[in-house]
Amino acid sequence: MNYTIEIALIALAVMVVGLIYYVITKEGEVSSQIRSIAKAVDDLHRELFVMDKRLKQELEIITSLQESVPREQTSLHAELGREVNELSVPILESLTHIEDSFSGYKEKTENRLRYLEERIRNLSLPTSISGLDDEKVISRYNQGIEIDAIAKELRLSKAEVEFVLKINQLR
Repeated sequence: MNYTIEIALIALAVMVVGLIYYVITKEGEVSSQIRSIAKAVDDLHRELFVMDKRLKQELEIITSLQESVPREQTSLHAELGREVNELSVPILESLTHIEDSFSGYKEKTENRLRYLEERIRNLSLPTSISGLDDEKVISRYNQGIEIDAIAKELRLSKAEVEFVLKINQLR
């Protein structure tokens, strides 16, 4: 029985040594895996730090751009307004000159029109249509003088004499 106990003890010792070897081997593997995981976590932490830093810088740039854009936009708008005003001044002056020219032309035209209207009013009617010549034509016609002679005597055309006679229903 001693022999069996010795074998059992040796087997137990071999098992303990095997178990210790197994634990040490597994601990090395686990330790290696933990180190690689720790390294990956550390790398990720560094990348996050760099990305956070870059993000903060980009946010600062965006913020400064947003602040400068309204100022630049306002200055651009003001400059554009000045340029439009500078360009519109000569156009406005030209339009004023054209308006003055048209006013002068309109005034001249109105004066000419008034002058022509006055001239038309002052034009005398032909002598054959006036009342005195009509009476002379009628009296001579009633005296029996021929139309040609009446026209020659009163210095009228034959048509004018005939016209006066037709108006007065004598012929």
